[in-house]
Amino acid sequence: MMYFFSLFITTYALAGFNFSKDLSFSPINKTKVSKKISKNIFKDNKLPSEVVIDKNKFAIEYSIDKKLNKKINKILRKYRSDHCAVAVIDNNSGEVISINGYQRKTKRYIPSLAMSATHPAASIFKIVTAADLIENTDVDAKTKYVYSGKGVTLYKSQLKNKKNRWSRKITLKDAFGYSNNVVFAKAAIKDSNFTKLQNTAKKFGFNTNICAFVDTPKSLVKSDFKDKFSIAELASGFNRETSLSAIHGAAIASVVANDGKLKRPKLVKSIYNKTLKRSYSLEKDKSISVVKKQTAKELRKLFIQTVKRGTAKSVFVPWKNRTLKNIEIGGKTGSISGGIPYGKRDWFVSYAKPKNSNDKGISVAVMIVNEKKWYVRAPKVANEIMKYYFKRKRI
Repeated sequence: MMYFFSLFITTYALAGFNFSKDLSFSPINKTKVSKKISKNIFKDNKLPSEVVIDKNKFAIEYSIDKKLNKKINKILRKYRSDHCAVAVIDNNSGEVISINGYQRKTKRYIPSLAMSATHPAASIFKIVTAADLIENTDVDAKTKYVYSGKGVTLYKSQLKNKKNRWSRKITLKDAFGYSNNVVFAKAAIKDSNFTKLQNTAKKFGFNTNICAFVDTPKSLVKSDFKDKFSIAELASGFNRETSLSAIHGAAIASVVANDGKLKRPKLVKSIYNKTLKRSYSLEKDKSISVVKKQTAKELRKLFIQTVKRGTAKSVFVPWKNRTLKNIEIGGKTGSISGGIPYGKRDWFVSYAKPKNSNDKGISVAVMIVNEKKWYVRAPKVANEIMKYYFKRKRI
């Protein structure tokens, strides 16, 4: 009697039970979700709060720091560059805590601009070249090179190893800080080659999807270099073919801050299936070893030189930066015309971390496109972001 009673109760309880829905333990299709999120970002120029896939509605939670994002929006609106892209990464977790874009003409915020890889990398690629030289040869920050002519130019005649009365010596650290094209070109021709540069670039995330769980456009290094001058252009960043996104630029700086390890940028924090009422825990990406710890240490010397004595010195002079007096800051500038949207690119890829601390801080990438007139330099924007971040952190 009890058997039939239990069977009756069980049958009644399961009458409204949907086996295909309520007992479906199939994992989330990450490829579909990541592509859908990316598609919506580029289509609507905003981070979608939810997406629909196979009749299932997914709510998306992002890692964005809303207060920081709002502050950066104000900074971009204040300077009103023709186009500006900003990406900020928490180096400790790899989370993207801000992603912004602004267009002067439309007065619109366009976060997809920071994910787009239609921007020439310019001298930011010198980071890859420096890493390749330090990692695979006897070169370090103090290694000296001889060059002739202006360091900001690159002619075939400058690649000859002939010394004359105009020849000068410069260390790799200073060549990086002052963004000397000739030194990086000659160093690559002497101690590296295209295959080595491409392999190092791949470790830094070129030609791959840099983000975790979002389908982002790839920063590209082309593969048809045939002569020495092409290698010279690649190594120095003196070409328009090598591309880079702002979010990738921040990731590159994070490698230097994280002792040579890459934590793939994480923009998506959690996903909830509103249709099935189910949360999905996202797998933690393992840190990828890009370069040795000692190589990263040498790269930090190069980055710091850019800020202390190099091309970003005017923005980071100590008396202007009391808020950042206990913060180690390093970066790399870059500039070149071209890309989509067309204009003069102004890059600053950087990190900022508390001194004498295990806190790895943040990495900030700023990319500005100036069509006819300069409104603000990229290091200035990064500087204001760092000041706000660390001042708020101390409160």
